[in-house]
This record gives sequence, C-alpha cells and structure tokens, in this order.
Amino acid sequence: MSCADTNGTRVLAIDPSIRGFGFAILEGPDRLIDWGVRETKVDKKRKSLRFIAELIDRYQPSVFVVEDYAAKGSRRCGRVRELINDISKLAVKRKVKVRSCSSVKVKQAFAECGGTNKYKIAVEIANRFPELAPRLPRFRKPWMSEDYRMSIFDAAGLGLTFFCIDNKRKLEA
Repeated sequence: MSCADTNGTRVLAIDPSIRGFGFAILEGPDRLIDWGVRETKVDKKRKSLRFIAELIDRYQPSVFVVEDYAAKGSRRCGRVRELINDISKLAVKRKVKVRSCSSVKVKQAFAECGGTNKYKIAVEIANRFPELAPRLPRFRKPWMSEDYRMSIFDAAGLGLTFFCIDNKRKLEA
C-alpha cells in the first residue's frame, strides 16, 4: 500500500460493531496516534456518541472516516447504520469533514500488498504499525465469532484507505 503523507492531516476513523466501536487516529498514513475499542453494553447509541465526542475534542481531527454502509457488499444492521449516520452528524456539527469508504475500496487499497480479506488486511496493518501486533486476533474459522479487536484494524483500514484515495485525487488534479 503506497500512500503519500497529506500534510499531517489528522484522521479519526471509527468502525461501529455490535459491542461498541473500534477507532484509530492517524496523522498521515505512517503515524498512528491512538487506537482502541470502546464497549457499550447499555444505551449503546448515547454512550458511543459521547465517547466519540470525547475523541473529537481530545484529538481535533480534520477528517472523520466511517464505512460507506450503502455501498455494495456492506452488511451493516439497521442499528449500526443509524449510529453511523448519527456519528457523521456529530462530526459535521463539530466542523469535521466526513468521508466514507466502502469495504470494496479498502480491499482495493490493500490489494497490492496482498490484503485480499479482512484478516490479511489486519496483518498488513499490524506490519505497518507494530504497536498493534499484540492486538491482532488469531485467524478466524468460519464457525467462530469475530474477535472484538478486529474493529481496531477495520478502523485503521478505513483511515489508511482515506489517505490512499486522497492521494489519488491529488495526483489526478
């Protein structure tokens, strides 16, 4: 994956999941500032929005990246779709640009380095950011549930894809 630095652009990427959300804050494609998973067991929407507002206040991102759930191949449930919409509204209210990337675009961005599925993309992200390697879940068998930590890698993948897409736009201009 080759992405040029976009003048220190700080990106907050969020990946909502059933248990809460994963996040990654990147400053350019080679600098991971923070990452994690926030679990919400009750009142998921309100608590998630509060945690995300705290992340926006703390890190002051210039761009907010979420999954394009309307794109082909997205299998997000209604609650998560609504949460993505509410997160986007929160970001706009806080004057942060909102961008969305489909899972297909993430796979395309990682295709040149062998990231053809979620796990291989997560491995590539762990190679790029060794601090994430201890959080890399083991390979998931078809009958296993997805590890909650995968949302960190999904968020980082969204952020890195944003930098690749943004770089291509600049090259084409």
